[in-house]
Amino acid sequence: MSFRLSGEIKDKELFKGIMDGGIERGGKVFYREDDQGNITEVTYFSGGKMIHYTGKIDQEFATRIRADGSKVKILEFDDDQGILRIVQE
Repeated sequence: MSFRLSGEIKDKELFKGIMDGGIERGGKVFYREDDQGNITEVTYFSGGKMIHYTGKIDQEFATRIRADGSKVKILEFDDDQGILRIVQE
């Protein structure tokens, strides 16, 4: 039996735990910024997990996301097909 994890979470510490453990195993963090340079969307993705962070992003957390993640212009998830689409500028 195979399990997958998908979710939207607001708990920063839970997201950091998933992100930290996942990056060590080859997972990726993608984020988008608004025109003022503020991070507006963050997603952790691996073959078996897609976690979207919807909580507050303070300066310290933003610095960490930028250090460990990849900035993208488009970040879309198709629930029906299970596909995460990203486009960089």
